[in-house]
Amino acid sequence: MPIHNIRDTIEGTLTTNDLGFGYMTRRINLEEGYRYDMLSVDVFNDNGAMTMKIISDVNSPNVAYQLYVSPYPMQQVGGEWGFSANPPGSIFPGGGQAAGDSNVLYKELGVTGLAENNNQQIDNKILQKRFPNDALGSVKTTRWYTPHVYFTVMIWNDPQVDVNVKHSIFMRVDKKKASSVSSSMGRYGEFLDSQIRLLTDTAVVFDPADIQGYTFPMWKYGGIRPELMISGTTALRYYNRAADNASQGMVSRGDLQTAFQEATNMVGFDAAFGDAALNLPEWITLMDVEGVTAGSIRPYAPPLKFADNGNTLMF
Repeated sequence: MPIHNIRDTIEGTLTTNDLGFGYMTRRINLEEGYRYDMLSVDVFNDNGAMTMKIISDVNSPNVAYQLYVSPYPMQQVGGEWGFSANPPGSIFPGGGQAAGDSNVLYKELGVTGLAENNNQQIDNKILQKRFPNDALGSVKTTRWYTPHVYFTVMIWNDPQVDVNVKHSIFMRVDKKKASSVSSSMGRYGEFLDSQIRLLTDTAVVFDPADIQGYTFPMWKYGGIRPELMISGTTALRYYNRAADNASQGMVSRGDLQTAFQEATNMVGFDAAFGDAALNLPEWITLMDVEGVTAGSIRPYAPPLKFADNGNTLMF
């Protein structure tokens, strides 16, 4: 299991646009035809702390950053992200994908309302999160086939200001030779995943009063669903509670097929599973014998026929 260590940096000065957003990325090339498993990852801020607000104004919006490691460069999506609308300026437009998306190998973000002349140790108002966390970041977590990764930094700060960015990355990856099929399909799938959607809405929202109703199948009726009981005579046919030499009533294959078919019919939300007219509960299908309900059984298998070269002919 060859271990490949990746050490690189992303350094530079970016200028935010009129909306206060800045973007930079760096490509790290890898060898083609291999499968890469992330064993551990660590990112270090060479500036010592995240960038503060350039303009020292308590009324100006907070500043933030997002850092990504991904097979393809991370793009800015639609919508908003942030932790609160109060105080104002804690919600930021755009941002990259969620950490749980398959295109994300590593994600880190930070938010602060501090300006450069604030005392960081006293105020302690820097919120930073990372995925995977320190524990997960030291074990095998992610696999990819694309022969490169991108180191991307997004910055939210004051409009038209210069922000100095310095980050270092260290990754330990398990590098294994992959077949051409696995490598091609893996790279193609990662390329498709990189074509990110602008908006994501994967939640199903319920009214709190309706949670129980949408969770359980009896939401229209309430209580336990009624059940059909099987007669003792019919049960004896299945459980065979008779002496070895006692005569027993036999059931034909056609009767069994009819019983199992009727027992699996759909019923209303407030009715018992099975067929009430024939008094057949659905649980008798658990005793279905393989081959009995499949229809007529052939008396013998079809004969094999061979071509002149010995190959079996298929009909």
